[in-house]
Amino acid sequence: MQQSLQRSFFLFAALMLANTLFAQTPFWSENFTNGLPSSWSTTDGSNQGVLWTWCADPLLGDSNPGCSEPWDDALNAQVPFNSATASTGFMVMDSDDPGGLPTPHVSRLTTSAIDCSGKSQVFLTFQTHIGVFELDADANAILRVSTNGTTWTDYTIFNGLTTTVRWSENPEIPIIDISATAANAGTVYLQWQWTGNWEYMWSVDDVELYDQNPTPGNDMAISAFFYPVSSFASPASQIATDTFSFEVNLTNNGLNPQTNIVVTAYVKEDGGATLHTQTITIPELAAGVQDTAFLFPQLYAPELQNGVYLIGYTLTSDSLDQRPNDNERESPFVVSNDFFAKEDGPEQGYRPSAGGDWAVGNLYRMGAGAFDMYKATEAEFAFTSNDDEIPVGEVEAAIYLFKISNDVAPDFSNFDGSGFLTSSMEWLGVASYEAPDSLQGYQIQRVELSDLNTALPGVVLEPNTRYLLAVEYGGANASVFHAFNDDVYYYFPSTFIFNTDWNPFGFGGDVNAVLRLYISLVSTTDETVLPDNTIKVFPNPVRETVQLGIEFAEPTDATITIADINGRVIHVEDRQALTQETLQYRLPQLASGTYLARIATAKGTLTKKFVVQK
Repeated sequence: MQQSLQRSFFLFAALMLANTLFAQTPFWSENFTNGLPSSWSTTDGSNQGVLWTWCADPLLGDSNPGCSEPWDDALNAQVPFNSATASTGFMVMDSDDPGGLPTPHVSRLTTSAIDCSGKSQVFLTFQTHIGVFELDADANAILRVSTNGTTWTDYTIFNGLTTTVRWSENPEIPIIDISATAANAGTVYLQWQWTGNWEYMWSVDDVELYDQNPTPGNDMAISAFFYPVSSFASPASQIATDTFSFEVNLTNNGLNPQTNIVVTAYVKEDGGATLHTQTITIPELAAGVQDTAFLFPQLYAPELQNGVYLIGYTLTSDSLDQRPNDNERESPFVVSNDFFAKEDGPEQGYRPSAGGDWAVGNLYRMGAGAFDMYKATEAEFAFTSNDDEIPVGEVEAAIYLFKISNDVAPDFSNFDGSGFLTSSMEWLGVASYEAPDSLQGYQIQRVELSDLNTALPGVVLEPNTRYLLAVEYGGANASVFHAFNDDVYYYFPSTFIFNTDWNPFGFGGDVNAVLRLYISLVSTTDETVLPDNTIKVFPNPVRETVQLGIEFAEPTDATITIADINGRVIHVEDRQALTQETLQYRLPQLASGTYLARIATAKGTLTKKFVVQK
């Protein structure tokens, strides 16, 4: 379990307006337009006076005593409660307002007696939104049902919602079968009970009871999908060896079986052309089938230039989906100039709850097949802290680069994680870090890596080899929260955590460390020099487009690289069977200065300088 501080630099509103127009009509409902019904009650079983209150409009926030902070700040990236009738009032329990309590509050919102006589089935649905920090929602934010107000039956509302997940959908619309307790009962009480301590808030609105299941007949969903990229960002020199496979998980949330389900997987440029697509057809999926995986047959080798791309999935079936918003899912990935990353910026801060010295590491893999060698040059990372534990500007950390042994299995099942330095990895690079006094939490920091043995800048990287880039927080720095991002789920070892030993699965597949690795060419000089006429650069100087005249006496495989004068890669590609031809590269993003055009083959390299003038 990790402790957490939440942060997001992207305020986005995933306002998936749910379809509440069921075929049935509720036999009882309450939308709180006129405030808390006079016959309802709100109590605190802990006797600390932490009560549910009525909020007239979610946009009022803390400016209204009955409302709560909507947590729509950059720290949490939520939006105000988005129930269908939130603007006309709803009930809210503000767990944050009392601060830390000696014991958890047990806050209860209880209806007056509801007549369910003659109802052989009773289904409850309502619209809700919750955020937790200390105590999991699935076990502590529950619905209770009673026929006498004394004996209660508990029902789970937020299945799987823990302090790691933190926030529910907004709104989340559970459908709960309470027939076992409420069917044919002349007196039924509903109660929303929250056991918590300094959580966020819990909002409830649009409560309805049905005598038939209000679940839509046709409701297919892409419940999860395989993200095939080994890293959110990969250098252009490495992406071509990161072969993609595709897999999708489907759920039939509806009451009816679905037939002829067509699922399409795609890779496309962000806002541009589709680069790869394939489909599979599932003849039938029975009602109630949950989270079932389907594998696509084809692989895709991404020979891509720098830019942002999307991996996605869509589904259709014979029946018109009544809730189609979850019929398409996609995630971006980046082909960068010169760095690996598992994420798109800091969103949360985590540390192990056990305390003590700890470390976090990201796994990156160098590809094989290119003719040039690369070195690790720099690491980027971010963190935050509580000032009463250690100010951000006083943090110190150690950075390590390890090579993973070739005999470690791809799933790390035989990985020796018993100590910080183990037989499963070799320590190659190091850096030390001291935060500047003016540092703010979550600001990206960069340090230069040095070879452990030579103390020279940069660590030579081997092709087809895995590396672990790690940051260690020791002593007083052990209270630091490292920055993480949960936008991508990796189904394989990606972010590692060390506390007393190494855990290759970290805090979970979707909790990825902000810890980036920069690479560059090992050398911009030529040890074995190809003939001078192998490559000609023109025009020189250039403005936006550089042309390379290539000349080989026989068909030759080669790696073409454009880099800055320090060896930072701007563009790279492998070309096969080159003889005599002209290659053209548009480079409008380059600032004025001196750059390198380099060709590498099995027989040697040749590097030419050219100048960009704007």
